[in-house]
Amino acid sequence: MMDGILSGIVGRGLQLTEHLIHTHGINALILVSLSRGLMLFWIAPDEAATIAYVLFATETFFEVLAVVFISSVFILIGNSFVFLLFRWLGERLVNQEKKASAVWRFLNWAFDRNGKFAILIFRMTPLIGGDWVAIFSGLTDMDFKEYLIYSFVAIVLYESFIAFGAYYGLKMGALYEMQIPIIENILGFFEGLVA
Repeated sequence: MMDGILSGIVGRGLQLTEHLIHTHGINALILVSLSRGLMLFWIAPDEAATIAYVLFATETFFEVLAVVFISSVFILIGNSFVFLLFRWLGERLVNQEKKASAVWRFLNWAFDRNGKFAILIFRMTPLIGGDWVAIFSGLTDMDFKEYLIYSFVAIVLYESFIAFGAYYGLKMGALYEMQIPIIENILGFFEGLVA
């Protein structure tokens, strides 16, 4: 009973996503990527948009590369607004007493002095995500230019892993050909939900 309900929900969600992609094309990708960058989690799940576009709207390697580039640029634009907002808020809300705390010193050490490594590590961590990087970088004394450069590199890497993983793993069937039992079970479960 529950499998039937879940299967119906997932199947309908996939139909709606495919319809959205074919109806609105690249505009929907831009809007979803921008909303991801602005930290609107409830509108656009982090990886779902990239995977959906790769599965429903690409045929070649270069089309996947275009999805990665467009998504990365608009995520960075949204995250830059978040960075600047928290830079503005941080200057007004964080007093000298808070800046002397151990937590603040750690954040400043991580994002101001070791910003490039912190951005690369945190943006590549799925549950922490890059959006929190924008907040913490904005609150600390990190240079905006450095934030943009390293964030762009990290976003492109993360989106590339997701997009090319979906393209080669699911669309091109590489995961199906491996015949690894646990992967076959996971794929079978999701195919059962969609069917």
